[in-house]
Amino acid sequence: MKQFFVAVLLAFGMLSFMVLLDLKLGVAPKGIIWKTINPFRVMEPAEYIILFLFILFFLIQALFSFIKKKQQGNQA
Repeated sequence: MKQFFVAVLLAFGMLSFMVLLDLKLGVAPKGIIWKTINPFRVMEPAEYIILFLFILFFLIQALFSFIKKKQQGNQA
């Protein structure tokens, strides 16, 4: 329960920080809400590549962990 609360608190804090920075930069309120709700609409192509690499890294790591556990289970 503590982890969930911390995750929600961090998410709320980061969203609030994003909105405040956009307000400070003079972005229209409608644009701020749209950008906050759907961040993929304002991403650059390089950011898509980095996001893809992070997801790929996570999937490869999970796959190797699964294979390692399966091999240890077969040996026992």
